[in-house]
Amino acid sequence: MNKDLLRYAAYFAASLTVIFLVAYVLGLADNYYLRFTNGIAHMTVLYYAIKQLRLRDPSTINNYVSGVARGLSVGAAGSLAFSIFLLLFLLADPELVNQIQVATNLGDVLTPYAMALITLGEGIAVSLIGSYLLVRYVDARLESKSSKNLYHT
Repeated sequence: MNKDLLRYAAYFAASLTVIFLVAYVLGLADNYYLRFTNGIAHMTVLYYAIKQLRLRDPSTINNYVSGVARGLSVGAAGSLAFSIFLLLFLLADPELVNQIQVATNLGDVLTPYAMALITLGEGIAVSLIGSYLLVRYVDARLESKSSKNLYHT
């Protein structure tokens, strides 16, 4: 089970890193609205992590705690890995930090450490909320499939 957790956390961190690096290369790294792209990657990875848990252990279906815990752990671990990457990247690129500070009007308060911490907090919060919603969705789909199979046999 921990192997799955690490695999999905790595997928999540890698997807955020790729999105960030592509945005950086295209000159869009300071674009606030690219967070929605991160959200799509976030929900996609959480969906598959929760679905994998449910398929491997059907007794967890309708057990919201197990599903939310899985999604939260994947999201938190992936967010932590990405936040560390982001911190190191921002420490190496003070010009990007300056662009973000100017764009947000927060000035010197918004340091690379603060940016990484905000990213981590946002990732954990989105993981918690998204996991709960996705658990309900995954469970409903799996129950629907199992009830269809009962009627066809």
